[in-house]
Amino acid sequence: MTLRERAGWGALVAASVLAFADAALRPWTPIVGGLRASTFGGALVLAPLAIVFVAGAARRDEAVSASDMVGSRPYPGHALLLPRFAANYAVALLGYLLVIVCSLLPSLLLGGKVASPLTPLHALVRGLVPLFYVTALAFCAVTLARNVLAAAVVAVYWLFVLLWGDFLARIFDFTLTQNWPTYAALGLAALLGTMAIRRRLERVVTPGRWSKLLPGAAVTLLVFGLLGAWHRVAHSHDKPLRQDPLMLNMAAQYLKGNPRLPGFWLPDQHGRGFRMASAQGRVVAVAFWSPHVPRSVPALDVLREASREFPADQVACMAVALSNDHALSPHVAAEGGYDFPLVSDIGTHYAGNVKDCGPMAEAYVLGDVPYVYVTDRARRFTSMVDPLGPDGREQLRIAIQQALSIPVPPP
Repeated sequence: MTLRERAGWGALVAASVLAFADAALRPWTPIVGGLRASTFGGALVLAPLAIVFVAGAARRDEAVSASDMVGSRPYPGHALLLPRFAANYAVALLGYLLVIVCSLLPSLLLGGKVASPLTPLHALVRGLVPLFYVTALAFCAVTLARNVLAAAVVAVYWLFVLLWGDFLARIFDFTLTQNWPTYAALGLAALLGTMAIRRRLERVVTPGRWSKLLPGAAVTLLVFGLLGAWHRVAHSHDKPLRQDPLMLNMAAQYLKGNPRLPGFWLPDQHGRGFRMASAQGRVVAVAFWSPHVPRSVPALDVLREASREFPADQVACMAVALSNDHALSPHVAAEGGYDFPLVSDIGTHYAGNVKDCGPMAEAYVLGDVPYVYVTDRARRFTSMVDPLGPDGREQLRIAIQQALSIPVPPP
């Protein structure tokens, strides 16, 4: 019924046009399009529309005077909630797929670049749980309140989390992939809890043995989600809630006044801890990029050219992602085929200002991205290059050659 409504089609077309326009204003690369699909198209454009239509679906029986007919079916009302939500969630996912396609079109039509099959797949995966969570809240709120205006509360919550996320702890951001276990559990708890409440209100005497387990399952999922949130807060670096000693030590290695380039120990695209110290005895080129600054993503291609031009036993190229979503760096590495280490600054809490967003940004006193820092074989800082400048590729090549020519000091 949602797909037959003109308003539904109009909303999907509007969301698709916005996603296409947003991607067209960015660098025309498939990776940027995929990132914008999940961070802008899904989270900021499609989510509010999904809230509206899922809320309407929750009250559609009364709106079309079909309550008596639905109530006459041999199934209790609460048993229909889960399949009805699943069907509307599937419609929201279809809309999200359309948004992803429109986000990738500029790179094909304007840039002539074909996206890797992993790019739309990763974008879809990153949006599954956030879209599920926000639509589940809207569906459950309207079902319990029996009023579509209850969805406004969910919309205000969504708006507060996404637009004020700079001032909130990262655990409250339901769009981050590392928070998936928490919000998947909370969304399921809301659905099962709503079914249990509706079952109670319907006074179903013999609903079946599985229905009797609904309250216990809802409480279990709620506790699991809250414990997962507590565990993440207790073992992560997040300025509003907890400061991790290791992250503080990495942030304290200020580049200014320090002859050596600040080091780090961060997870790479394979999930393994990577130390800059592993490049001892080689020239080091460290690039910084951020998905929040789409123009910085093409810098990874420049770094890949440098890594292929110079022998690996003489030059070590690596990139640091300043992202509060820990899945973005591995996704980008797989989509772009980058074989050099792409590490994630897991202490990043993006606040709109690059130099204050994470421990590595503080250590390097970053004012903007992208930049590549080059050292000699003793890890002494030699130069900083903008890889996307007019002669960025050539300047980086010259900087690395000059660093290779510097004699290594005696131990």
